[in-house]
Amino acid sequence: MTISSMNTQIDDYDDKSTGKGASVAEIDDAEAKLSVKFPESYKVFLNLYGWARFASNEFYGLGADVPAHLGLVMNTNAERTEMQPTIPQSLVPVLNDGGGNHYCLDTQGMNDGECPVVFWDHDEGPNQQPSHEANSFDDWIVDFIREI
Repeated sequence: MTISSMNTQIDDYDDKSTGKGASVAEIDDAEAKLSVKFPESYKVFLNLYGWARFASNEFYGLGADVPAHLGLVMNTNAERTEMQPTIPQSLVPVLNDGGGNHYCLDTQGMNDGECPVVFWDHDEGPNQQPSHEANSFDDWIVDFIREI
């Protein structure tokens, strides 16, 4: 996939809400607060849309208009410190599946500006190996939107 495929898939999906986007400074600030580097395709998503809802699926994000319950930094910090089991520091949740599980960016696996998307299943405990969902955020979100 490509970032342009991601943008086309998002723009063409009818049942959605998106934000107005996050600034480069807001994205840099979130990376610093979470001690990670976001993959390039996720930075493009954040910059263009900030956050999103596709059908009933709400994606965490950034920007002045992000709904409070979808704040990326707040949700990531809560999953790292308050929820059980806590997620590893290298994971950044981007979507809750509604059952307490999360699709996450695995920033530890960064390669050529992208990282895999994995599924963190809270029932599997703290020592789990999250299941691999896609090689990059743009690949994953295109497939995700096509399936809903």
